[in-house]
Amino acid sequence: MDVHSPTPSRRVGFTLIELLVVIAIIGILIGMLLPAVQKVRDASLRVECQNNLKQIALAAHNYHDSHRRFPSAVNIPGQQAFGWPNPPDPDKWYSLHMALFPFYEQENIRRNVVDNVANPHFVNCNGQGSIGAQVVQILVCPADASMPRPSVAVYQNTYYFGLTSYGGCSGTSRTTTFGNQSLQNGMFYMNSSIRMAQVVDGTSNTLFFGERSRLNLPATSTSQALGGWAWVNQFAQEDSTMNAARPIEGIRAHTLDQFGSQHSGGSLSNFAFADGSIRSLNSNVDLVNVLQPLATRAGGELFDASQL
Repeated sequence: MDVHSPTPSRRVGFTLIELLVVIAIIGILIGMLLPAVQKVRDASLRVECQNNLKQIALAAHNYHDSHRRFPSAVNIPGQQAFGWPNPPDPDKWYSLHMALFPFYEQENIRRNVVDNVANPHFVNCNGQGSIGAQVVQILVCPADASMPRPSVAVYQNTYYFGLTSYGGCSGTSRTTTFGNQSLQNGMFYMNSSIRMAQVVDGTSNTLFFGERSRLNLPATSTSQALGGWAWVNQFAQEDSTMNAARPIEGIRAHTLDQFGSQHSGGSLSNFAFADGSIRSLNSNVDLVNVLQPLATRAGGELFDASQL
């Protein structure tokens, strides 16, 4: 009888070195893929943000068609003593955002907010289910990672404010309580009633609306303690406007009335121009020679925004 030696069994599985090589290759591929994925994601969020601004700008033009003027940043009676114009809408207290609601399918909210008493935000925002706590998605930039979800801020554990990422351009002056300290040279300011004919610099060369970032907002005042901006607040001009007194900034510490965003790591911010067009400006755009001329409606600056 022949005696045969047993047939050696075949090896199954990977060695440790082979497994480590595979993991390393996967890691390299992921490292190469992530920047591309992030770039696509950022582009998508930027387009969504631009669409929001487009709808807001169109709403403002429709408001102008109906009222023969653009809405005020805030409509507040009794501000003449502080150097501001008479309110276009007497005995009413409301914000720029509230004025535009009927023109982008938010008529129900506008109809239900109180606007006939001073400081109505305390009435409108009293409780988590209050009308002022409503999140209006068109007013929220999807790229702002610092925005709470849902986009609501709470004050004194009682008042709930729906937040917004967008505001009108008030010009080149810093936000102030006193009208005689403001140049009032933008499209929106306290009790403003700007008409299209007053945009003599050209609508394509004039900032209309822009975005801002909640990242690194110093909590140094009552409004900043909210960490954002409330669409229902008719009192604080910062809730409805920004200005070009300071550079565009969305990453480092900045003020409530400063343009900025978190798009592309804070390097790009979206703007609607008074002709309804939407463009992105780089954060390092020259403040004096570019941003400020764009922020005025009748400054007479020889600047062509199409070259941006």
